[in-house]
Amino acid sequence: MDSAPTGRGLSLTHWLVILIAVIGFAFDTYELLMFPLIGGPAVAELLQLPANNPIVTEWLGKMLWITALCGGVFGLLGGWLTDRFGRKTILAASIALYSLSPALAAMSTSIGEFVFYRSATFVGVCVEFVAAITWLAELFPDKKQREKALGWTQAFASIGGLMVTGVNVWILAHANTLPAIPVPEPFNPHASWRYLLLTGLLPALPIALLLPFVPESQVWLERRKAGTLRRPSFGELFSPALRRTTLVTAALSACAYAAAFGALQLTPTRIVPGLPDLAEQRKALKPLQDEAKALNVQLVQTNLPAFTQAVTDVPGLKELAGQRTKLRQTIGTATRSLANEKTPDEQKAAARTQLGALTNQLAGFDRQLTELTASKPEAKKAVMDREKTLAQLAANRAKQEPSDLVVKARGNQVQLWQELGGLLGRIALAVLVVTALKRGVLLRLFIGPGLMLFALTYIDLFRNRPEMFQWGIALCGFMTVAQFSYMGEFLPKVFPLHLRGTGGSFATNVGGRMIGTSAAFVTTTLVAPNLPGTTFEQVATAAAIVGTAVFAIGFCLSFLLPEPKTEA
Repeated sequence: MDSAPTGRGLSLTHWLVILIAVIGFAFDTYELLMFPLIGGPAVAELLQLPANNPIVTEWLGKMLWITALCGGVFGLLGGWLTDRFGRKTILAASIALYSLSPALAAMSTSIGEFVFYRSATFVGVCVEFVAAITWLAELFPDKKQREKALGWTQAFASIGGLMVTGVNVWILAHANTLPAIPVPEPFNPHASWRYLLLTGLLPALPIALLLPFVPESQVWLERRKAGTLRRPSFGELFSPALRRTTLVTAALSACAYAAAFGALQLTPTRIVPGLPDLAEQRKALKPLQDEAKALNVQLVQTNLPAFTQAVTDVPGLKELAGQRTKLRQTIGTATRSLANEKTPDEQKAAARTQLGALTNQLAGFDRQLTELTASKPEAKKAVMDREKTLAQLAANRAKQEPSDLVVKARGNQVQLWQELGGLLGRIALAVLVVTALKRGVLLRLFIGPGLMLFALTYIDLFRNRPEMFQWGIALCGFMTVAQFSYMGEFLPKVFPLHLRGTGGSFATNVGGRMIGTSAAFVTTTLVAPNLPGTTFEQVATAAAIVGTAVFAIGFCLSFLLPEPKTEA
């Protein structure tokens, strides 16, 4: 490969390295941010329960801490492997892991499979980040080139969030026309969440094609060949020479992740619905949500035990029940299309024809059910009772939909502003990192304003100026997400060569992804219930408290942050 310098002093090899880093950073965010989009529908289908059932919500909560725990533990191991076996090698393995595991998750037929493969994706992302920043830092010996490469490539992490949102919108519009996914009954072969997971394969091909043409870290490789590369050790991170660096960087990562998970990530679904200008929608939704809650209790406590016993006693009943459920959902979709005044006449005519065929098919299923349960009439009753409750829940969701769409649209709008703010924060960091500012001063430029922004946004703007709330969220995202890029640029500089992966992984994965992400539990479970106001006001105030507190802690810690001893 020709490595002669091209424009701005970068060789062709350097540009290939940058391209690989751009793809890697963009898709690690893409892979992670799939979960808020597919988690609910996926868990609901795998458990065969409505998406708003409490059991589904409980499993979503479990998955957040299970994946974070796996990412932290195995991400730490991945950092050690990066120091032991090479940056490029582990980078390639981690990208392969987070590319292949979503595709395997798309084929899941049980909640256990789904949790396992999503945890594997999280592990791949956690390892990839540390391997990538270490590799980049060592391939660009020139200080300014290195800082630009680290800063600008990490900015593409925010692009990944915008990409996955756009792809999901397209899939939702075309899922029924895409090739069927080979999954058994009673699962939906055209489920949009499965298609979105399959797009996780996208980074695998370009990375596989490009990696053979880029080198391993030369400084790491030369020392290994010379026999002067020391073996990485977790214990050495806490030696007198590195203890302060290890603890301060881990704590700063924890603070940044805590602000993201304890406030920003909760905003679209747990805070936005409580905005004053959505009061009309909340009023319309309240009785319907109460009704849905009662129906879900009936489904879980009465229908589900009887249904489970029935499908155990009667072979083939589970598959037939799944077919009946999918058919009823299709009938419901066709019925709603006919009732919608905006549906074109030709589509209505097609829906009438389809509805007639579907009704005949349901009658056939009724006969099969009667024959299959002839000796166990209580099994037929269990199936029919479950279908009746599911139909009531479907009707309830249809009534909620007009108001719910308004609330969700506002949440999506706020989420977009947050992502754009985060992108601008990464760009600002990439611009400022090449200046002569001391690293502690640079970090305080982003942490300092946050000391006021979280309280202003989540208390004042939330309650009194909802039309400006998204501006506050964008600024909070700006100040928070910039810190992720800051740590990615800073960590390779403060740990010795043989500990760069291990030290960076400890700070990012143990400090950030294991400890920092627990702030979501702190906000919603420990702080919010003890505050006055509605549920939405409680969570908003708790987000202000947690966000301000971790920014204050981060501000103090920034004065303890060691300056890199050398730029070599």
